[in-house]
Amino acid sequence: MPLFKQLEETGCEMLTFVSDPASGLHALIAIHSTHRGPAFGGIRTLSYQSQSAAITDAIRLAQAMSMKAAVADLPAGGGKTVVIKTENMDRQKAFHALGRAIERLGGNYFTGLDVGTTREDLLEIAGETKYVAKDLDFGKATARGVMAAIKGAMKHKFGSDSFEDRSVAVQGLGAVGAELVTMLSAEGAELFVADADQTLANEVGEKMECEVVNAARILNAEVDVLSPCALGSIFTTQNADALRCKIIAGSANNQLATPAAGEALRKADITYVPDYVANAGALIKGVTEYVEAREVGFDVVDRIGQNVLMVLERADKEGRTTNEVADLIARERLA
Repeated sequence: MPLFKQLEETGCEMLTFVSDPASGLHALIAIHSTHRGPAFGGIRTLSYQSQSAAITDAIRLAQAMSMKAAVADLPAGGGKTVVIKTENMDRQKAFHALGRAIERLGGNYFTGLDVGTTREDLLEIAGETKYVAKDLDFGKATARGVMAAIKGAMKHKFGSDSFEDRSVAVQGLGAVGAELVTMLSAEGAELFVADADQTLANEVGEKMECEVVNAARILNAEVDVLSPCALGSIFTTQNADALRCKIIAGSANNQLATPAAGEALRKADITYVPDYVANAGALIKGVTEYVEAREVGFDVVDRIGQNVLMVLERADKEGRTTNEVADLIARERLA
């Protein structure tokens, strides 16, 4: 698809190409929307098969950040940086150069962590610009938001957000999943955990005294809540009927393989919390601190529970899927 057509169809406002021959940096900064405020979005550092693939990823991810910010009712839009990882890139110099590029945007874009980028990279960027969340604990903020999402869904589904006699399966035990397990354990939930790294799963299981499930079978665990915190595209129109959970709420991005999977989950009487509603914790904390120019507590992300109730209640009222309603709310607020 021609580049300008791609920008037009997604509503993306700006795409900036960043090149620094001295460091080998090749990057893209996509700003999808500044309609509600400056664009927020992390830096993804990955190898790409082509420049076209990197462009598509940057634009798609920036649009998703706008949707996430809008549903969370934040005074912010969405953006995303994609760094094309190459063997000859001098990482330290490259992220300094990227910091200079972000500074040139004059505050229209604020960035943070994403896949493939480290806290050390953010510190390099912070040497050149103030528009970076170098100190935010992304894992803890996101996990607390997912916890609030689960509670909102439980209140809607069961009439109570108490974890007494409730079971939760957590798929993926990275920074978010492991933190979520700790929070759930403290609330008294019966826990089942899984990770592609079996050693890690066993360590978490032993530490938190919960049952470790084979990673290939965790999605079919018979539990009240299933919390996917790993890869996306895991729910399809084909596997919805085989799921044995009552609620799905997790941090993994793009959990539905297709929008139609949302309808399949609805027909299976599974309450699905759209991923970008549940995983907005780090964004909420980052935007709030930026707007208020002060550090705020992690409790600021608990508003996700109310956002979840808003989406679920509207979905019931209008007879729509929850993913469809979340998209509608976002587009209404971005209009």
